[in-house]
Amino acid sequence: MVYLLPKEKYRSVRHLFHDSSFLNIYRSHLEHTPIDKKVYVDNLEEPQTAVIVVIPRLYFGGRANNSKFNTEFQRILFEELIQEFLQNNQHEIDCYLSNIEWLEGVKSVLKEPYFYERYYYEITKIKDENWRDLIPKGYSLEQVDLSLLEKKHLSNYEWIIEEIEENWLPFEEHLKENKGFYLVRDNQEIVSWCTLEYLTDDNEIEVGIATKPEFQKKGFASIVGSATAEYALKKYKSVGWNCSANNIGSWKAAEKIGYERHTEYTKAGCFFNRIDNWIVHGFTQASKKNYKKATECYERVLRAFVDKDPEFEEVVIIREEFPLSMFIFRLSTYYAAITDIMESFKYLRMSLEYGFNNKSTLEEDELLKVLHDKNEWEEILNLLS
Repeated sequence: MVYLLPKEKYRSVRHLFHDSSFLNIYRSHLEHTPIDKKVYVDNLEEPQTAVIVVIPRLYFGGRANNSKFNTEFQRILFEELIQEFLQNNQHEIDCYLSNIEWLEGVKSVLKEPYFYERYYYEITKIKDENWRDLIPKGYSLEQVDLSLLEKKHLSNYEWIIEEIEENWLPFEEHLKENKGFYLVRDNQEIVSWCTLEYLTDDNEIEVGIATKPEFQKKGFASIVGSATAEYALKKYKSVGWNCSANNIGSWKAAEKIGYERHTEYTKAGCFFNRIDNWIVHGFTQASKKNYKKATECYERVLRAFVDKDPEFEEVVIIREEFPLSMFIFRLSTYYAAITDIMESFKYLRMSLEYGFNNKSTLEEDELLKVLHDKNEWEEILNLLS
């Protein structure tokens, strides 16, 4: 059976997430964070399995091979909770797994889940104590405190507000103390921030960090990250940072500031739309250089398109992030990677038919170099001239 745990009992299931206690996020959601959440358990008196739901994330803890719980929770997720996800414009389920048994157990809850790696970092000393000298002329470093609430005139004000409200509501109470730093350009625009988040009862904290794309690679993450770490190291028992293993920019910024890699862990996810899910599976396989499996996943997507599968009209990734022309182009590169030259050219031509026209991307793609000495290659280039 599956039961909703009363809020006053949230702390009673912390032990079910102990195997991943290096991550504050589990305990913080049970102890501090003010955002709406639900906690599902298999037994109200002596729970062995628990799932924390903070849309769009699920946090799995305790016994993973709890088949009755897993089956019923899957029904609740795909028949009831899905409405809350979609109302919040969330189409993807993002899952933290508190022990290695859930790597298998989550397959009985999600539908065709994909898996990806993340890194967790901790810091004991910042590398550059002279980080203040890095602040360029025309920029100012500000604290995330009550004074921020008076800066509504700044561009990107809501961008930072959305980040801190997950942890520090009500602001009037929590922002009496500094909760991080942000960088302002010409007193007009917030360009980068690093905020404290996921506080635990043991006085451990983590940081979140972001820089607007047009201001990246300017060292701004190092400035706000060093400022926040320097402050936090004096106040908290530990200071952590976690990010995707594929987010090279993030973990390189962490290491530049002085964070050291503590643990690698695995997360899971899936889209409600099965075709979106196939796209992510294909991308994941390609990132591991399993190009044969990547082509198989992408071919499933194309079959759905050709067969006019009703779900294809609701595919979020192609509609919002990954145009069909680029999707087909990417499939051609995967075929090139497994030296299926005929199929690679077939899909290159198809990508052009659907609007692909980026000649520099075509010429610079590493996987397509095996095609450069073929007659058809020049024909493709001429079509883009």
